[in-house]
Amino acid sequence: MTDTTAVSLPKFTMEFEPTTIEHLGLKLYSSLPPVIAELVSNAWDADAKRVEIKFPAGPLARDSEVVVRDFGTGMDAASVQAAYLRIGRDRREELGTDCSPGGRKLTGRKGLGKLSAFGVASQLEVRTVANAFAVCIRLDYADMKKWPRGKPYEPTVVHERSGPTADPSGTEVRVRDLHRTRAIEDSWIRQELARRFTIIDGSFQVLVNGTPIQPSDRRLKEDCKKWWDINELDGHGQVDAVKHWDATGWIGVVARAAQTDRGVDIFARGKVVELDSMFGLSSTHKQFARAYVVGEVHAEFLDEEEDQISTGRNSVNWESEPGQRLHEWGEKALKDVFTRWVDLQRQEKEEKIIKVGRFDEWLKSRTNREQRVARSLVRLIVDDPTVEPESAAPLLEVVKSNIEFTAFQELVDEIEDSGGSVETLLRLFAEWRVFEARELLRLSDGRLESMKKLAGFIQQGALEVKQMQPLFEESPWLIDPAWGEAEGQTTYTRLLREHFPESRDVPESERRIDILGIRVSGEVSVVELKRPEKVLSRKDLTQIEDYVDWARSRFVGSGADSPRYIRGLLVVGELSRDSAVREKVVRLAGDDIRVETYADLLQRAQAVYGLIDKRYKKIAPEYSREARKTTKSGRKNGRAEARSSKPLRRKRKARGK
Repeated sequence: MTDTTAVSLPKFTMEFEPTTIEHLGLKLYSSLPPVIAELVSNAWDADAKRVEIKFPAGPLARDSEVVVRDFGTGMDAASVQAAYLRIGRDRREELGTDCSPGGRKLTGRKGLGKLSAFGVASQLEVRTVANAFAVCIRLDYADMKKWPRGKPYEPTVVHERSGPTADPSGTEVRVRDLHRTRAIEDSWIRQELARRFTIIDGSFQVLVNGTPIQPSDRRLKEDCKKWWDINELDGHGQVDAVKHWDATGWIGVVARAAQTDRGVDIFARGKVVELDSMFGLSSTHKQFARAYVVGEVHAEFLDEEEDQISTGRNSVNWESEPGQRLHEWGEKALKDVFTRWVDLQRQEKEEKIIKVGRFDEWLKSRTNREQRVARSLVRLIVDDPTVEPESAAPLLEVVKSNIEFTAFQELVDEIEDSGGSVETLLRLFAEWRVFEARELLRLSDGRLESMKKLAGFIQQGALEVKQMQPLFEESPWLIDPAWGEAEGQTTYTRLLREHFPESRDVPESERRIDILGIRVSGEVSVVELKRPEKVLSRKDLTQIEDYVDWARSRFVGSGADSPRYIRGLLVVGELSRDSAVREKVVRLAGDDIRVETYADLLQRAQAVYGLIDKRYKKIAPEYSREARKTTKSGRKNGRAEARSSKPLRRKRKARGK
């Protein structure tokens, strides 16, 4: 407690125009964080190592106050009058130095920070301690407004808080009669102060209601999805090479877009000059990227010989020469970030699209030419901002369905060469569906014919090898729908036939029709075709097992292009009812050697054909089998009507005569 009986203080005065407080306090500061920031800045300039900020929890009452206490050098009565109560005092010019006695770069210059409190409150009480003596004065905005013009304002001396004291040196500011009633959130104040100062660290500690501000309270480059050092960007941090105006820091992009707390924070001497700056960038075609950019730029030249910061210290003086140079540099740096961001987005979008429906796995199985065409189409999808990866599946299915067609590949080349968009792509796909439908028509009609042949062979029983063998060589998809017409591998078929020639002693009914080695991607399937009337026997199972064992020992690992795996398939006319045979069928299935009947093949082929026909109707219903039957029937009826109408016309003419 101070000794008020021995207190002898001079009369303090403060010269100002009433409009000064209105313009420099009320209008420039409308929220707590920048007001508290000005008080923290004063604490830094006073060489304080610790600043304590306190305010009540919950909604504010009439008597609530915000207290900012620093442990700096403090002021005696003469300093309060000559330094603190002088508005517009340029400390640096007056003292001939821009450093504090402790060697810190001064952050204040204009002497206006004390007025900031009147933007959020009506009363300010300042108690400062130096040399074991306290001076406490109160400034009241209501009194200041009523003070007679031309007469210096006299702050109220708070005698009960002034005089000799054992309190440590420093300054305490109590902001009272606050304009707000809403509760003040600790985290909000910490984060806002952390954003405004880069000088808060171990040597300058700031506590909010007892909790120190930590580096994690600030926007950190480590929180960005991607960030770049200023030296990596266009301009390399060199704002003006002749005048040696340089910038340091970083600019990055966050994962999620937002309309607030985005942009670059500009600092000088560790204190913010402007928050959320975009350097006046007006590039509309990249406007969407603005919501993702954050950063921290230090431009010390803004606060060196001349002050290039606005009066309220909340923006750069962009009309000054340093401001204009920084504006030009910042635009280039941001455009570079935007370009890099777009490339990053494209890369991530492509990675997502390529995995839709396991498109990436499908791509590996295609030829180099087909892969190039497919990737060209993926790039078109990536470049369209209106197409999300999740909605790319239908387009990718079109690619899968048509990639083998030369006409389709040429169409994609034309789109790419002309710089087409997804819109162009979709329009051409709409035209392409006719070509695809015709190709499917040819394919489905051909498959229907092959299935009819197979059904006939099953019904007729044993046939000549020369009839059955070509059917499966030309249409291996009858065995497995995944095998195209050109998937047969003659090398493996030839080796199997040479190594396993069938003995002439085998009865005709027991003979095999053929043995095939069909390669698809990195796998080879050994397929033995028995006659359609053949009933499965244990001997048949032993034979296919021998074929597969030999192929696995002979083909796998025999060269750089050798298959990775060998499967087996035995096709017979009818399965055996013998339990021993059935048990062996199950065992072989565990070794990837399957047994199927011709009826199984036919049923599966018909099911796949049904799916093709259904898809065919969806792509081009006017070319579906039903539509063609209707058209064909119509043409027949039309011809019949034409034939029947001609005699009638002749009869009418005869009557007319």
